[in-house]
Amino acid sequence: MKELGEQLRVPHHSPGLSYKVFRPRTPPEAIALCSRLLEYTPTARLTPLEACAHSFFDELRDPNIKLPSGREKPALFNFTTQELSSNPSLASILIPAHARNQAAVSTPTNTPAASDASAGDRVQINNVASTSASNST
Repeated sequence: MKELGEQLRVPHHSPGLSYKVFRPRTPPEAIALCSRLLEYTPTARLTPLEACAHSFFDELRDPNIKLPSGREKPALFNFTTQELSSNPSLASILIPAHARNQAAVSTPTNTPAASDASAGDRVQINNVASTSASNST
């Protein structure tokens, strides 16, 4: 065990060594996202929802995108009302217009519930689980 007066030495690593970590054809958006997620200063680091809104994931918000197998993509935009209310300015990025339009057609209102029991309910773009939330009250 070290003496109390002895100084701890931490190795110094230079930032920006992505060429040693990532493959040569890694998209710049992926490197930028990783850089923001690995930011040393906590206040400068991306939150999980900010990471989801990053341009790296723009392809997932394309209404015409399909899985490599040709199948339809799964429901991706089912954020909880709590998640969306934590940063309302991200909602328009996280849920693209085509998914908002689909939600408006399938759901009469998309307002957060007032009770604590349903505060974490998912905003259903496909409107699958919203009936279970209404049955619990």
